[in-house]
This record gives sequence, structure tokens and C-alpha cells, in this order.
Amino acid sequence: MTPPTILAEAILFDLDGTLIDSTQGVFNAWEEFGKKHPFVDGLGWRDVAHKTHGRRLAETLKQYCNIQDDELPQAIYEFEDIVISCGGGPDVLPGASQLLSDVNRITPDRWTIVTSASSRFASAALTRCNLPFPSKGFVTADNIASGQGKPNPAPYLAGLVIEDAPSGLAAGRRAGATTLAVCTNHTREFLETRIGDEKPDFIVDNLEQ
Repeated sequence: MTPPTILAEAILFDLDGTLIDSTQGVFNAWEEFGKKHPFVDGLGWRDVAHKTHGRRLAETLKQYCNIQDDELPQAIYEFEDIVISCGGGPDVLPGASQLLSDVNRITPDRWTIVTSASSRFASAALTRCNLPFPSKGFVTADNIASGQGKPNPAPYLAGLVIEDAPSGLAAGRRAGATTLAVCTNHTREFLETRIGDEKPDFIVDNLEQ
């Protein structure tokens, strides 16, 4: 069967779970934070890690750790530092390096990365993983107003949104974009059964396809 052709003005990549995998670092960070800041409702760090995937730390640290606004900048710095430094840092996901290299060569000003992480984390992760930087800069947690993180469509423009998380897929759909889901943190069966804005237009096992 002939693969479908997707027409888009731009390509917008999610970062973690789509281009890189920092799962172990994120798990370690939530485990460490749970020791210093007991989670609400008696939740364990694994529960919190799964509930917060794809969301901004500025929101999740307040919600699950009761960290106050004046403490958030330092808490976010500490959390992301654990993620970046854990076990050698994030890993590149299959196909990501070649795909970004091709996109950057063919249309360098028509792609970017839209992430719930900070600009500091995104820069450190791309450097560690030897991935190209988008020429137009990132869209990160630093650029989005409170309450406008994924699944709010504000982080995304009309384009092709490549995501692994339902919240990111919903953000892309609400922005009027075509959505492509990568089966990194969820199975194909799970993604196929999403409904409403979370249902992707296309699904691939990884970026090598």
C-alpha cells in the first residue's frame, strides 16, 4: 500500500518520548523529589511519573509536591539536572537522528521542537544526544503562559505534530494540526483507541518508518 502524503506548513516535534528517551532520569528525579516533598494523596513516585508525562514541571511540581511559586525555579532546575545527568543522560530514539538531519537539510526553517521542558533542558538534551538545534529556536515551557501547556493548543501552530503523549496529540489537534503518534510510551493498541482530540491521524512504531 502506498504511504499517505501529509501536507504541512511546518513540522513540530515533541522532544522527550519522540526524539529522545529520558525515562530513567525522570523516574529517578520523581523518586528523589518524593523523598523531600511527600506526594499528595499518598501517591507513589511511579504513579506521579505516569500521571505527569508530557506536562510542564511548573504545574506538576505544584500539583503533586505542593512546591510553592517562589521555590519553583530552583526545584525545576534540580529536577531537570537529575534527568540530564542520570546514567549518562537521555538516549536518542530510533530514527530520530537521521530524520532530524534530513529535515534540517531539506527545510531548515520549517521545523522546530515543542516541549513541556525548559529551554535549558532542551538545549542540554539535544547537545548530549548530538541532535541538531532548530534554527528558529524552541517552543518550551518558558514561552507558554500558566495554564497554556499541553493539551492547550497554544504551544502548537498549524503543522504536522509528532508526539508520543495523548496530551500533546490533543494540543496538536486543537491547534488544527495533523498529528502523528510515535509508539514510545504507549502501545499502538492504546493509541488506536484514543477518542476525541487525543486520537492521532497517523501512528508509527518509531521514526525509522
